[in-house]
Amino acid sequence: MPSSSNHRYDSAISELREQGLQVTVHSEANETWYVKEEGRFNGYTVTGTELLVLKRADQLNIRGIQLLG
Repeated sequence: MPSSSNHRYDSAISELREQGLQVTVHSEANETWYVKEEGRFNGYTVTGTELLVLKRADQLNIRGIQLLG
C-alpha cells in the first residue's frame, strides 16, 4: 500500500476500483500506478498527477487512461 504521502490519490484510485479496474502501486517512489481491466493481460502505468488531471477533467476511466498514450 502506498505511503501516507500518496493519500491525495486515494479518491481517484477508489473511483477506478469502483469501475472494476485493478489498480496497484507500480513505483511508490515515483508515485506511479498500474491500472488494468479485469481479464486483460496488459495494463497502463500512470502517474498520480495524471490520475488527478483525469479526475478533474471527468475522464477518470480506462478510456481516459488509454488516451494518455
